[in-house]
Amino acid sequence: MPTPIEPNAPRRLADADLSPRGPVFPSPVSWRDQFLYFFLPDRFSDGGEAARPMFDGTHASDFRAADHAAWMRAGRGFTGGTLAGARSKLDYLAGLGVTALWIGPVWKQRSDLDTYHGYGIQNFLEVDPRFGTRQDLRDLVDEAHERGMYVILDVIYNHTGNNWFYNDLGSARTTMPYHFGEPYPVHGWRDASGNSTGNTAPPDSLETGVWPAEFQDLDVYTRAGQIGRWDTEPWEDPRHPDTEFRRGDFFDLKDLNGRALGFLMDVYRYWIAVSDCDGFRIDTVKHVPFDASRHFCGGIREYTESIGKENFLLLGEVTGGAGMARIYLDVFGRNLDATLDIGDPAARLTGLGKGFLAPGDFFQQFDGYDDLGSHRVVGRYHVSILDDHDMVGRDKRRFAAGNAIPSKDLQVAHTVGVQLTTLGIPCLYYGTEQAFDGSTNYHDTIAEPRDNNGNIPFDDRYLRETMFGGGFGAFRTDGCHFFDAGHPAYLRIAAIAALRNGAGAVGLALRRGRQYPRETSGGGFAFSMPGAGRLFAWSRILLDQEVVIALNPNGTVSDGAHVTVDAGMHRPGAQLRVLYHGHWNEAQLREPPDGSQKLAVQFLNGRATVRVDLPPAGMMILA
Repeated sequence: MPTPIEPNAPRRLADADLSPRGPVFPSPVSWRDQFLYFFLPDRFSDGGEAARPMFDGTHASDFRAADHAAWMRAGRGFTGGTLAGARSKLDYLAGLGVTALWIGPVWKQRSDLDTYHGYGIQNFLEVDPRFGTRQDLRDLVDEAHERGMYVILDVIYNHTGNNWFYNDLGSARTTMPYHFGEPYPVHGWRDASGNSTGNTAPPDSLETGVWPAEFQDLDVYTRAGQIGRWDTEPWEDPRHPDTEFRRGDFFDLKDLNGRALGFLMDVYRYWIAVSDCDGFRIDTVKHVPFDASRHFCGGIREYTESIGKENFLLLGEVTGGAGMARIYLDVFGRNLDATLDIGDPAARLTGLGKGFLAPGDFFQQFDGYDDLGSHRVVGRYHVSILDDHDMVGRDKRRFAAGNAIPSKDLQVAHTVGVQLTTLGIPCLYYGTEQAFDGSTNYHDTIAEPRDNNGNIPFDDRYLRETMFGGGFGAFRTDGCHFFDAGHPAYLRIAAIAALRNGAGAVGLALRRGRQYPRETSGGGFAFSMPGAGRLFAWSRILLDQEVVIALNPNGTVSDGAHVTVDAGMHRPGAQLRVLYHGHWNEAQLREPPDGSQKLAVQFLNGRATVRVDLPPAGMMILA
């Protein structure tokens, strides 16, 4: 049994016990086999859903928040989600086919600020009490492990929270403009009321300044002011550690320098020891100098291997496009295992799923020769995402936002199905399986702060609706929850995930097989890659097993085509079993037919094909 977590967090890293609390949970053989689910602790579950009605989309107006302005305000701060609440939803996640949880940052935030997202750390050795305790975190990880699930924690080593004030001619300021010169002077620590202490003496209260004590050394901060330029200029070397976006504060979150590196390694070794987690998603990798990131990853890798976690995942967030990720491939080496497909790859997935992008423009990302191909081979894997909490480099709106077509739920599910059946590690953002439609447009109907041009600024809060209800529920609701295991999108994602997770040849091919986009023909013998909005298909092949996946991205019109399959694997008269059909009923999705539904392989001028016909937003999987 694990040793219970000590009730009080250490105040100094020197006092932190870095030994595991018990036998460690072994790493997966391959992270390619996993299906990730990402949630923010504050927005997922408070464990009280049984006392609330479940949202019914057929009567959506019955659940609409009566006070829209109050609903909007609720989204700015903590809403009540907890780690214990998340633990209560493991059955829901297991039913969806999830095999690994990516949990947003759990570390203690400032009590006087509404950094509900968790990226403004005030105490690196404590869980935020609004989320629970360190024991709650360990209990969540342990129960996930009991179900065969892995847990990835979201870590930050680029910056701390807004824990001290700059000194601007005697006045306390949270930010200063970026400059390259000597570090700005500090006015004082931020206290529990949000005011400056007026001095830099070590704080007495755990609510003042930053903890553990090692982070109270002001020389571990760059103190260069706020980033103004988020990328390099053409004449700058993006590898240089003194570029502005690597030295400046992330808005008002205070940037750490290389002197903090040893402290940060011990912080996150401590959390591996405490939680027995299986990997880290590393925030804002681009904003940390290459050498510092390399040493951090190496230090974590050495620790995890020393305690028996041989394949601890290090998943990096690298913004700035494929070119920046390629630089990380060159300089960073193999210290990162994977990067997130944020920005253009996610936008391409969205365009493909809605029929706006030609399939060839999506699949060329996997060829390994262009910039995007380079992006996808940083480390060993890439993690595919559709919706996420930031939507960096694209519109601040979920996939389902503004979509009124009758087949919307199927279109959502089958775009996730693309993630589950193409190369990479699929990651689902919480609520997508319920077709959440968060969008900045939600606040167009009421007075909100506007910029100098009169525009409402983008706001991430609308991408971060609550699953459990509370005051900021999805679809502008309050008081109802969204854990609907019978939702059309949930059912279809679960059915596809069950195929991918299977122990047989089909599952292995979907997880690890080679990938081939397939030429199609609507009639006759003219085969080519289809255009945007037309039925398209691809195969996953592992040794002698081919799995064929076809999708009609058009949400309003049926489509059909002859789909090319591997002629060497199929003889005349062969048949492919229908393993999944997106328009099966609920009973069929939960208990798929026994394989009696089959499609015949036809040979057209020597080309092996199978005729596939799909309704709007339909998907089929054959083997």
